[in-house]
Amino acid sequence: MGGPCRTRLFRLRRAQMFFYSLVLLTLLLLAIVIRPKRSTKAKRLYVALVFALLICIAACRSYTVGVDTEQFIRAYARIGAEGWSAFALERYEPGFTALCLLLNQLSSNYQLLLVFTAIVMYVPIGYAIYKYSENPLLSCFLFITLNIYTAYMNVMRQGIAAALLVVAFVFLLKRSNVGFVACVVAASMFHVYALIALVILPLTKIGFRKGYVFVYLALYAICLLAFNVVLALAQWVLGREDVYSSDFMASNYFGAVIQLAFVAVLAFFVVNYIEVLKRTNLDDRGMLSFYQHAMMLAVLFQVTGVQAEIFARLAYYFSIFAVISIPIALTAPKQKERTFSLVFLCSMSFAYFFAVGLLRPEWQGVIPYAVDFSNVLAILGW
Repeated sequence: MGGPCRTRLFRLRRAQMFFYSLVLLTLLLLAIVIRPKRSTKAKRLYVALVFALLICIAACRSYTVGVDTEQFIRAYARIGAEGWSAFALERYEPGFTALCLLLNQLSSNYQLLLVFTAIVMYVPIGYAIYKYSENPLLSCFLFITLNIYTAYMNVMRQGIAAALLVVAFVFLLKRSNVGFVACVVAASMFHVYALIALVILPLTKIGFRKGYVFVYLALYAICLLAFNVVLALAQWVLGREDVYSSDFMASNYFGAVIQLAFVAVLAFFVVNYIEVLKRTNLDDRGMLSFYQHAMMLAVLFQVTGVQAEIFARLAYYFSIFAVISIPIALTAPKQKERTFSLVFLCSMSFAYFFAVGLLRPEWQGVIPYAVDFSNVLAILGW
């Protein structure tokens, strides 16, 4: 019975993935019709339509979409009832608590939280893709297939924090260190671990050289070989003992290794191709170095995440920049190599997205997708 049951379950999940397949197909069809690379206006229209769709999907979702979504809607109701006392009673960061209090003044319907956070999480990312991506179709495709889009429907607080870090990135591009730091601090009001992003400021200042790869490799080795020391340091810094669960990591070890390998491949492409670009783009060397450091840091936290899942979540704050850095990196090779690399990366990310959806849907809990239009309309009093 085990074999037939597993087969039926796999077929059911495959059918449930059809929804996200349609979303990816829509991205492609819109790109064919609009041709976003032909002009700035076309690029703006394409990104606006794609992210309007993605925001609607996230905003109209049921509370069953996302492992942590139900936890957040229960918190929304509690915070609304507790009022100002919630800041002392709840374990959440003050930014999230304040947001729930504010939205409760408008409506006690938890769907308002899902609608508002969908807008806050995805608009900054859409803007960054419009302004800085060399290939908006590829960026939007990667945003979904790297499981970033669906992750934010699960880890809401981290999604808001990551979006604010994207805004911080825009300030960094404009050489506003004050704006960058302010946005990172604001991000920490929703997820305190976002403060780790402050490390990117000095790293961007010193740039990125080939020799730094060996520095990162040494850090990876230290994190693997001296994990107990790293864990003890993290527990001391965070002031909590529940950073590590041996039972959880034992059941998710193989998946964590797959995630690490996947991110490492992305980092390899970004670091190597951007190093080529830096030879001729002297004015942009600082920001090109930012992309290299961001991807190497994403790998660093995936390495530690193999043994403690909480570290892997820190990778969210750096892997988001893959959706911009990969299209930029792919402008470095010549046409034949570029085409091969593009096909390889797209095929790999597509396979990764569907492998997670089919084999490990419990990681994010966004499959099957369910919509709750009636609750959305209830916010409007309809």
